[in-house]
Amino acid sequence: MLKILATADIHSPRFLDLFIKSLNKVKIRPDLIILAGDLVDKNNIYALKHVYEIIIDKYGKTPIISVFGNEEYRGFEDEYRKMYPVFKWLDDEYIILEINGLKIGIIGTRGALDKPTPWQSRHMPWLYRYYQELPSKISALIDEARIKGAQYVFLVSHYGVTYKNLEGEPRNIWPYLASSRMEKIIKNKRIDLVIHGHAHNGVRDKINIDGAEVYNVSLPARREVVIIDFTPKSKVFGLEKWLHSGG
Repeated sequence: MLKILATADIHSPRFLDLFIKSLNKVKIRPDLIILAGDLVDKNNIYALKHVYEIIIDKYGKTPIISVFGNEEYRGFEDEYRKMYPVFKWLDDEYIILEINGLKIGIIGTRGALDKPTPWQSRHMPWLYRYYQELPSKISALIDEARIKGAQYVFLVSHYGVTYKNLEGEPRNIWPYLASSRMEKIIKNKRIDLVIHGHAHNGVRDKINIDGAEVYNVSLPARREVVIIDFTPKSKVFGLEKWLHSGG
């Protein structure tokens, strides 16, 4: 079993106090920490320092995986990596970690939307094509991680990956919060665990999509950091069978 501490949407300094209070209540030592984006407000890079130091002081050498959100502005990724190097930042990338004898492939991404926001459409019109193409890219990263030896695959996205756990958010903005195409990847690739944020008002903490537990770990929604007990399941299909099935 892996104990995973996960959160998103700290928007430091906005929800920093809530984050600290919640973290102080955690009594277990996680095997893995996952931060699913929007860690700061409006690209306030220096506001992440408090979060960074608190996590490192409390958990030391625990692996910390982080993805960028829409509040960590595009073009500033290298600055975040330089200032906060203990966090392993994934930006449409994957990493394979060996934890408790398990090889875990983690794919990290900001994610995709079914519709770019009005601001994005005006200022970053190229995002429409990027969002359309990203699910295929994520699919290829999953394949590559498995070929490289990942026994289990986790997907970490800032944006939502399905409409099924957006209840609580106004229905008319769902296409601006998530990508329904990503749900198809979860089904087709048999991902083992999915973690996302962004849905501040989502009332469901998790749902199940074809055996994969999908968690919304947004701090404003959950009002606390989330502890996930991941119990590895016996794989019903090996790599060879998966490759012959067409992935």
